[in-house]
Amino acid sequence: MDKGMNSEDGMAVIDAMDGVHFVTSYSTYFAEELVHVDREKFIVVDTEKNRRLRELGREDDQLTAWRSTGEYWGQTRTVIVTYNPLTASKQRYKFEKKMRTLQSALYEIRSKVRSRSAQWRNEDTIKERYRNICRDLYLPDSLYDLSFAVKSGGLVMSFRKNYYRIERHIDRFGKNVLITDRMDWSTDEIVRASLDRYMVEQSFRQTKDHDLVNMRPMRHWTDSKIRCHILCCIVALSYLRLLELRLAKAGLKLSAATTMQQMRTLHSCLCWNAGARKATRKLEEPSDAQAQILKAMGYG
Repeated sequence: MDKGMNSEDGMAVIDAMDGVHFVTSYSTYFAEELVHVDREKFIVVDTEKNRRLRELGREDDQLTAWRSTGEYWGQTRTVIVTYNPLTASKQRYKFEKKMRTLQSALYEIRSKVRSRSAQWRNEDTIKERYRNICRDLYLPDSLYDLSFAVKSGGLVMSFRKNYYRIERHIDRFGKNVLITDRMDWSTDEIVRASLDRYMVEQSFRQTKDHDLVNMRPMRHWTDSKIRCHILCCIVALSYLRLLELRLAKAGLKLSAATTMQQMRTLHSCLCWNAGARKATRKLEEPSDAQAQILKAMGYG
């Protein structure tokens, strides 16, 4: 599950079911004590990507994890915090870009306050506009400290970075909190199970794919036809997943979207030979990828 901690009733249902377990990510904003664990306590996880990184000599880019336990939804659960250096670097780059944008906005605000422009003379109004800018940038409003004073009969504003808050915010980058009821699983098993959720996320994306499973626009307005439309989309999604499983069984790690794109360019034609009573359909020469797909589907 992804961010499943929002449904306590859902967790209670899972706990009551035999043979059903969960691995869910947990928002870092609700787990301050977990996010700021010393990274020296993290250990490298055994994943396929980590093995490839080691082969390339990129040990510093490996995914690491720290394990503990905690009380969640009325029971003791296994808690794992993962750290991905590559994700952290990307998030740091985006963060610094946003901070430059925020700083430029603050310089502009200060200039308007100094010039005593209309609508820039009230401290509360200015603070609210600053908070709105932070919301637009998806940044907390505590990264800068704003100060106001009255000099020469006019409002004066100054600002400075809150380095403590900035460092605490940066410490979240690249981290993900996982919670599971599988107390018997190893850390590696739990992390690998969580990484596999990309398959579910891909299915959600396919529901917005115009060429595969397009849930919208529905083009229906009666309940019965809407239900029928949704059923058709679910059936199509199931067929695409079965296609992926069929290919995986044959050793081909291809997504349904990639497979459909490959096969969409494979053409056929009707050939009517001299003296023949019926035309025969023939495929053009398939590419190597198309030939592998055809073989996996039993047409080789």
